Order: sequence, then C-alpha cells, then structure tokens
Amino acid sequence: MGRHRRGAREVTVADLIDELRRYEPGMEVRLAIQPRMPQEHGIGPVAEADGIVWIGDGGARGYAPEEVRESLGWL
Repeated sequence: MGRHRRGAREVTVADLIDELRRYEPGMEVRLAIQPRMPQEHGIGPVAEADGIVWIGDGGARGYAPEEVRESLGWL
C-alpha cells in the first residue's frame, strides 16, 4: 500500500490549522467518512511516524446529519 493515492489531496499541519482557525476554539471536532451515508467518528490520539502526522479514529458515533454531507460537498 503506497503512501500517496492518485487524486488524493495532500494536507499539511499548517493547512489543517488554517482551516480550523475559522471556528470557535471550544467547538468539538468529528471526522465524517463515507460520502453516500456519512458516519460520524470521534478524533482519537494524534501521533507522528515516518514523517507524517496521524490522527487516530476515536470511534464511531453514529450517522452524521444530512447537512454535514451537503456542507462537505458530498451530494
């Protein structure tokens, strides 16, 4: 399994920090996966290995609201 996937957007720590600055610092963070039926996952541990920062899965929380799908452009 390769590190880079065709068409995948590479995101740096600086990119992620810049995106998150738009939001209130006290807001919770979730990970949305599966565009057709978005599921909500918590954020787990954060670590560095092989020159990459990894964000671990904090566990499934159920399905994300429909507005999440629309906000992410997963139409």
